[in-house]
Amino acid sequence: MSDDGVLTVITPTGVTRTTRPPGYRVLTTPPEPPPEPADPDDDPPPF
Repeated sequence: MSDDGVLTVITPTGVTRTTRPPGYRVLTTPPEPPPEPADPDDDPPPF
């Protein structure tokens, strides 16, 4: 087990299994910024 909680096991048949803690993600690209808030003037009336 590594310091960040990732468990890597190699089975007797040679298959590598990797288990990560809940909520742990490997980011391949940086997260995108949130979208701009909608302009309330552009919102059509409900009916």
